[in-house]
Amino acid sequence: MVSFRELRTIMLGMIGLAILSGTGQAAVTEDNFISKTTGDLVALCSAAPTDRLYTAAVNFCHGFGTGTYAVLASAQQADPNLRLFCPPQNITRNEAVAAFVSWAGGRPDRMALPAADGIAGFLTETYLCPKATGTAATGRAK
Repeated sequence: MVSFRELRTIMLGMIGLAILSGTGQAAVTEDNFISKTTGDLVALCSAAPTDRLYTAAVNFCHGFGTGTYAVLASAQQADPNLRLFCPPQNITRNEAVAAFVSWAGGRPDRMALPAADGIAGFLTETYLCPKATGTAATGRAK
């Protein structure tokens, strides 16, 4: 099972790479902070350092991403039968961020998801857990 610290590192890494990449689609707007959609979150997380709302966008992105990630990780740790996502232990922050941006970008159906659902969708689709070879009820291999 992946530790909370490892999961948090992946999420923060995703956010960090988006920020460092400076490849945001457009200037951040005040409406992005309502964060209704994954598209809003992507805009905030990929704000260019020259954007007038850069500092606020980065801070919001970090807080929202970390909070969402913490809830998902806590749910997974609380129930050994719940295997939402299993990221590889050797993934770097830059790799995770690039994967998230790639996962969300260019897909209107994903960009339209509620922001927290976008994070959950990325994690569960990208980091599938291996099937247990032991008892299905425990979710753990024998």
